[in-house]
Amino acid sequence: MIYLFLIALFCYILMQFIETASFASRVAGKLTKRLALGTTLQTSVFTMSRLFLPPLLLALSYMIESDLSIQLFLLTAMTLVFSAFLSSLLVLFNLNFFQGLFQKLFFFYQTNSIPISILKVLSKKKHLTTKIDLEYRPKLKHLSLKKLLTSCFSYFFLSTGFLIAFSLAILIPEYRMTMSQLTTAFHGVGAVFLAMYIDPMMSRSLDIELQNNHWIDNVYSILVGRILSYLLASLVFLALYLYALLV
Repeated sequence: MIYLFLIALFCYILMQFIETASFASRVAGKLTKRLALGTTLQTSVFTMSRLFLPPLLLALSYMIESDLSIQLFLLTAMTLVFSAFLSSLLVLFNLNFFQGLFQKLFFFYQTNSIPISILKVLSKKKHLTTKIDLEYRPKLKHLSLKKLLTSCFSYFFLSTGFLIAFSLAILIPEYRMTMSQLTTAFHGVGAVFLAMYIDPMMSRSLDIELQNNHWIDNVYSILVGRILSYLLASLVFLALYLYALLV
């Protein structure tokens, strides 16, 4: 069982970390005035992160089929999400570094495929990049509360939908398959808010002239909202775990 847990932990952390880091592609596109390429490569990298989803779901499914208790599953879910929270902090505090990697990827992508470009980014150290002006990095009071909360709400369901559905599958074993299919419903809630509000807002913000630094406030508002969604999910699973121990 411990090996299945480690597989699930490894896959979940990498998947969420890559998804969060792919956000830097939009920033790199803004700084280099290549917005379309930034958006395209974000989508490509985001899609590549899905490669970790099948082994993650298989590991969790087998754990459930092995009669894992609800307490242990909630503890597992809390560990996965909190680990993703910690890894995402690396992106938040090193956004300049990650968007610089995407700028290098833009350069190598001119004459190579995406996989070859990624290998060249990792193997070649020096390349001139445009960095975010640290003087304009927004403070907490400059973040948009509305955008932050919407981002947090959306990514809460997108990052934990299958964990919630699997928890219900353990609680209602006679309808295990039905409960597990609720994953699409939970993900759908987050996806609707992402597609109808967050992505259009980000695109509109990034289309503003580079001299207007309001766009970086929006970037950090969405990014912080996503990271807080991991923390919120961790607290929810922790509360449910403690409740399950007492019942």
